Amino acid sequence: MNPLRDEELIRALNDIKKKDPAAFMKMILAALKKYPELAVDDDAPTAEKIKALESLLKYFEGVEEYEDCAFILNLKQKIIECQKIKNT
Repeated sequence: MNPLRDEELIRALNDIKKKDPAAFMKMILAALKKYPELAVDDDAPTAEKIKALESLLKYFEGVEEYEDCAFILNLKQKIIECQKIKNT
């Protein structure tokens, strides 16, 4: 079983997202910073990953955390580059 697809985990994350959106965004960013390769290598469609990163980016722009924005933009670029390599 892939723990990233575990329904119980997804429900718990959705609960956190509803109750404390700021904490949810910070938690997601912390996970991406610790394991960026998982975001790049994950089998999820690139468009979905980009959409999620855009949402994260919008949040961190809104709270003026520009170093985090730079990280998110860099990760987004890595995902796009990885997809281009897979397509060749």
